[in-house]
Amino acid sequence: MKKTPRRNRQKNRQKNRPRRTSRMPKALRWWVLVLGLVALPGAWALPDPAGGLGGSGATPDGIGGTGIHPGGIGGTGIHSGGIGGTGIQPGGIGGTGITALGVIQRFGSIYVNGQEYALTPQTRYSIDGAAGTAKDLHLGDRVTVQAAADGRAIAQEVRVEHAVIGRVTEVDAAKRQLAILGETIQAGKRTPITMHDSDQSLPFTALKVGDVVSISGLDRGNGHWLATAIRRLYPGDTAPARVPLLLRGQVDALYPDRDTLEVGATKLKVNGALLRAIQVGQSVVVRGEYADGRAQVESVTPTALAAQNVGNRVSLVGYLARGDNGWTTHGISLVEGPHTLYENGDAANMRAGSMVAISGEVKAPGVIAVESITFRVNPMDFDLPALPQMARGARGDWERSENEGERPEVNSPEIERPDVERPEVRPQVERPEILDGD
Repeated sequence: MKKTPRRNRQKNRQKNRPRRTSRMPKALRWWVLVLGLVALPGAWALPDPAGGLGGSGATPDGIGGTGIHPGGIGGTGIHSGGIGGTGIQPGGIGGTGITALGVIQRFGSIYVNGQEYALTPQTRYSIDGAAGTAKDLHLGDRVTVQAAADGRAIAQEVRVEHAVIGRVTEVDAAKRQLAILGETIQAGKRTPITMHDSDQSLPFTALKVGDVVSISGLDRGNGHWLATAIRRLYPGDTAPARVPLLLRGQVDALYPDRDTLEVGATKLKVNGALLRAIQVGQSVVVRGEYADGRAQVESVTPTALAAQNVGNRVSLVGYLARGDNGWTTHGISLVEGPHTLYENGDAANMRAGSMVAISGEVKAPGVIAVESITFRVNPMDFDLPALPQMARGARGDWERSENEGERPEVNSPEIERPDVERPEVRPQVERPEILDGD
């Protein structure tokens, strides 16, 4: 029998071999997996109130594995195609609301937690409860943004909420710390420090005892704040006789027999009638003024939590605190679920004093069903990257106190991410851009 040459046999085998179908692209396979998880019934139902820590349904060791989210924008666990840092897709369900609580990182319109919120002529503004305008917004201001998803995130309301306003009583230039109303204010090397009337930048050493300043920042607990913006309202030697004071925080103690209120690390004398509507544990804003150098409290008002509207998407940055019913930030209860995604850590990294970025959905007033948690974030960075990836010493600028020991550098694992086209980024402008009305 005549043998077939080897080259012809190879060709015949290739011709008769069944043709392989092309494999699904990795990015598409990843999205199919995510959609399959989202479709699981009851994936985001609130846990049984009878279970977990203090009836919160959160177990002591957390739920889920390492859970690093391979997708998302800027390390936040937010879907890259979403709107305003919430994972809402353009053209999705009409009327979907968005709540963002964080810091103004840049303008054009405004960026909060790494996402753009468009300002329109219909956008409403308030500064510590008083009506304001877009011109009252400044880099580093801590804000709460209420927005709607309509192809993009349209800001309906922007609320600037200062942490402390008052006279500087102590300055530690070496530690970049101030004391105001008994609160300790920690400034970073990148904290914007400006003059109220001109936006002129100031060095930290320009701040003196007696100056009247406003502080935007994040509450670290126990009377400590991380300043994200400092504005000098008046130099001490030119301040008027009566200047404002303001303090936000949680009521830690009431002393009705002494007409005294304790908020954070500060004890304030108040009119006894103001204490009747206040309870320990409430979040409040204290307002008043200095008269002849003495602090006089005029009002103590409970503040509504940012996460109120059930069904709203939520994006926020803040420090973790341990509440009676589990983990909280900004007074908002955080409920982890079996599909909560973690980045730069896992459930074991949930510790009081850790700064985190949270995304999720409001399941009850003041309660968020957490979809993703990102650890070690920088509140002023556009993309909220993990701080160990930044230049040496940058973490100390924002999150580490001067007395805290240096932590070892932690490298995040390399993760293959889907190839998603990034939106075009607008150049930074001096003031927020306002969209023209139709």
